[in-house]
Amino acid sequence: MTTLNDLIKNKNILYTLMGGLVAIAILLLDISIPLGVADGVLYISLVLIALFTKNKKFIYVGAITGTLLTIIGFFLSPPGAELWQVLINRSLTILTIWTIATLCILQYGNSEKMSAVQDELELSVHQRTSELNKLNIELEKESASVQLHKDIAIAANETKGLKVTLQLCLEKICTHADWPVGHAYLLPDQTSSWLEPAKVWYLEDPIRFDIFRKISEATPFGPGMGLPGRVLVSRKPEWITDVTKDANFPRAQLAENIGVKAGFGFPLLIGKQVVGVMEFFSTKAAEPDRDMMKVMAEVGIQLGRTVERHWAEADIQNSNERLRKLYQRLEMIREEERTRIAREVHDELAQMLTTLKLELSLLDKKMVNDNAPLRNDTQMMLVLINNTIQTVKKIAMDLRPPILDDLGLHEAIIWHGSEFEKRTGIKFSFEVCSGNVELDIKRSTTLFRIFQETLTNILRHAKAKNINATMKEKDGTVTLQVNDDGIGIKSDQILDIRSLGLLGMRERALVWQGDVDIQGVNNQGTTVTINIQRV
Repeated sequence: MTTLNDLIKNKNILYTLMGGLVAIAILLLDISIPLGVADGVLYISLVLIALFTKNKKFIYVGAITGTLLTIIGFFLSPPGAELWQVLINRSLTILTIWTIATLCILQYGNSEKMSAVQDELELSVHQRTSELNKLNIELEKESASVQLHKDIAIAANETKGLKVTLQLCLEKICTHADWPVGHAYLLPDQTSSWLEPAKVWYLEDPIRFDIFRKISEATPFGPGMGLPGRVLVSRKPEWITDVTKDANFPRAQLAENIGVKAGFGFPLLIGKQVVGVMEFFSTKAAEPDRDMMKVMAEVGIQLGRTVERHWAEADIQNSNERLRKLYQRLEMIREEERTRIAREVHDELAQMLTTLKLELSLLDKKMVNDNAPLRNDTQMMLVLINNTIQTVKKIAMDLRPPILDDLGLHEAIIWHGSEFEKRTGIKFSFEVCSGNVELDIKRSTTLFRIFQETLTNILRHAKAKNINATMKEKDGTVTLQVNDDGIGIKSDQILDIRSLGLLGMRERALVWQGDVDIQGVNNQGTTVTINIQRV
């Protein structure tokens, strides 16, 4: 602005000098020419020169100077024409000078108005441009915030673990805020009041911030302690301009240089409960950014729902695990009870029936020669006792086959398959692909019971004529596969939650980190694959 004023001032001086020289030249010319010659009109040039200065005062000065020089020329010029002619000539010259000066002043006024209008228009355009730039910056911030919310929502709703979700969100927020360090603290459970480091980070330079990371991972926070503790108490975002100068930032006191300055944190909220805190740090001190804190508060609500879902999933998983353990315990009790009942039936009831048979046989022998009708009755009773003894043995075998405890899983499967073939007419074959597979009694019992249930389902639904079973072991996994040539199970039957038999088979296998896979092909049969971990 000063340079422009100096330039205008220098131009005015130049025009003044030019006007002075022109005035002197015209005056010398005027006084050298006799009166009556219309040379005074040349003084108009002084007004025109003053117009270029764009200054009203210079126009007046030019007009006055031209008028005075016209009058001086009247007195100093040599005589020539008649006096009245000279007076008219000089008067017309002065009139012309002031007419031109008036027009120049009007032109100058219009120019000033146009310049003012132009300046006002430029100022308005400048202001409008500034407003548009500000609005554009605000729009970019809003767009970035909306995109951040969108990215956070996508990350929060994807079926990933909580720590993976927090890792993605830390990266997104650090990129949005242009801060190099992000870290998360979480409550270890729903009843705790202390925040523990989740050991989930975003570090722009891991080596540079290694000391701060180690200190943070070793420091839990209670209510009011440090930045996370403040957020835990206030339940809203908190900002520290310079953590190295903050009395309530314990981590700054544990090392000479922790590598960070400004910091802010915001809560992860479930309703009004703080379940975690995300904190972020910059390498420079910074004043609070209210807009950023407002955005982060909304992000905290989104991530709180993620933590809530994670807790709900953990509760469901724990509940399922407890139910599975309860199921396992019930199965163990059932097997123990079956074993006890089978032993009592076999030892007690069978022994009593055998004794009764012996006594009845002695009675029958005593009635060889007499009382034939009574002997017929004893013969019939012996037959009934024999049948009852066989039934008792069958019941005991069904409850708990002794062969499973005495000879192992391999022989138990062969025995049960053979009995099944005798009873149903469905041909059964069994093959062990990798030698004799031996399991402990609990896993053997589980695999045998699933095998029993599989044969029962084949009998009820498959309409099969042949069954082929194979057993093998690979990489610590024992696999029993049963194939039939029946009508084939349908996919909706496999997924039917009302099928308690299939559900029981899967639950039995899950106890030993195993699974049951069922595949059916229409009119080509069904394949049941049972996998159980040896250890």
